[in-house]
Amino acid sequence: MIRMGSVSVLLAVLLCGLATSAFAAEEKMTREDYVAKLAEYTQGEQQANAEIVELDAQIGALQGQLSELDADIASLDESILRSVGAASNAAVATFGSQLDGLLGQLEGLMALASEELYMHHRMELDDIAAQLEELKQNKIAALPEMATKLSRIEDMLGQLQSRGLYDLTQFDYTVEKGDHLWGIAGKETVYSDPYMWPRIYKANSDKVADPDLIYPEQVLAIPVAVGANQYLVQSGDFLFKIAQAVYNDPTKWHRILSANEAQIVEKDMIFPAQVLDIPAN
Repeated sequence: MIRMGSVSVLLAVLLCGLATSAFAAEEKMTREDYVAKLAEYTQGEQQANAEIVELDAQIGALQGQLSELDADIASLDESILRSVGAASNAAVATFGSQLDGLLGQLEGLMALASEELYMHHRMELDDIAAQLEELKQNKIAALPEMATKLSRIEDMLGQLQSRGLYDLTQFDYTVEKGDHLWGIAGKETVYSDPYMWPRIYKANSDKVADPDLIYPEQVLAIPVAVGANQYLVQSGDFLFKIAQAVYNDPTKWHRILSANEAQIVEKDMIFPAQVLDIPAN
């Protein structure tokens, strides 16, 4: 028993010694790894700091170049302003504001349906085109920023015109429950004028026998165009007013009367939706 106990004690001592040795070896390896990693990180930090110093020097050089470019641009701007005859930066700013106004106007028109554009905004588009041509004659238009804006305006105007706007003669309207010609003509997407209902009636005489009888799901043609030498009478029109609009001279109303004797019984009796012939000035 004593011998067996001694052997057991001896084995325990040996195992303990082996564990201690292994632990010490493991601890020694971990410390070496740590030292190696520390050296690696220290080297990386030194390298990064060196790169930062180099980058700072490059940034300083670039900032110097930017300052030179800013000075060159300012000098060029002054030279351009003199060459285009602009009295001041205020004149350029005013010109730019005019272009911004046209851009905003065109963006609003781009959101409208073609028939809405045709019926209610043709003159607005023509006015924009006229303004554009006038602005292009200004020497300030040669400035790069202004030239870019002018190019955008021309592009947007071209898109509106290429949508077939000026070739549109009519569009279809599907009758809904509760509709009547008076109400349809008064809609903003149609004529915005209920007195124009006879025009819809005339255009659909093949399918509408009685102007008071239209039915849901009927498809009505909505005419929106007149000839180049014609005028579509709207509520509130009279011959003096039309002559002023087409000839810029109200005294020429009798020319319109003479050209339309077949449909104008008396000079004071014209009606919405009538299409009058307009003799050349």
